[in-house]
Amino acid sequence: MKAERDSSIEPRRLASPGLRYLGQVIDSVISFSIFMFMLWLGDVLGVSQNTSSLSAFSAAALYFLFSDGLANGQSLGKKLLGISVIDSVTGKSCSFPQSLARNFLTPLIGIIDAMFILGQKRQRLGDMLAKTVVVVN
Repeated sequence: MKAERDSSIEPRRLASPGLRYLGQVIDSVISFSIFMFMLWLGDVLGVSQNTSSLSAFSAAALYFLFSDGLANGQSLGKKLLGISVIDSVTGKSCSFPQSLARNFLTPLIGIIDAMFILGQKRQRLGDMLAKTVVVVN
């Protein structure tokens, strides 16, 4: 069974830790930009500060949590870098549920989680939970 699991990812090159960190930085900037845009939009539309803040936070969090489930398992940052998230068993693109599973712990255990990508399979805890890997296209 282990041989089957590993066989789907062997022909693909795993993304380097540096590319993965850079992708995370790009996606964090995008998420922050979404947050700021939504705050600005709320102000322009005359929406209350509380509603505007909640909307901005929600939009940014939704991007952060689900972006790896976009087409081909690529958030915007991953698309720019030519990497994608795939299922480590099937080799298919990351799904929205997998994206949520791999990203919801990141804000809570950030640097600890990130250190795990230095391992042989370059999987952080979120990847292990979601059964995903990040590969170079």
